[in-house]
Amino acid sequence: MAKKMKSLGGRSLSKKTSNANNMNALLQEAQKAQLQMQKEIEEMENSLKDLEVEATAGGGVVKVIATCDLRIKDIIISEELEEEDFDTIKDLIIAATNEVVQKAIQLKEEKTNEISEKYLGQLPDLGF
Repeated sequence: MAKKMKSLGGRSLSKKTSNANNMNALLQEAQKAQLQMQKEIEEMENSLKDLEVEATAGGGVVKVIATCDLRIKDIIISEELEEEDFDTIKDLIIAATNEVVQKAIQLKEEKTNEISEKYLGQLPDLGF
């Protein structure tokens, strides 16, 4: 005995195929954007070693210079501190170092967000 086919209810099979093709194209586009974004973030992270930030403490008597990959390049201590005790100088160095590290982290986050927004803004609205 032959199987009975149920009615498609006026629906076209080609429409389902078209929607699947659109979804596949959308997924491929998203994957391509993700790869481009990852590449750009890697390039940005590599460039951080050349990008410098600086911070001062004690009204500028201590200056710390660091790269955005969180490496301290230089600590400059004014001669004005010659007569200060070691603990005061140490506290100023710590304060300037903490500030410069915070600046480097913030700059890296800003650059990462710029790249993310660039690529996430390209994705079409899925209407969810």
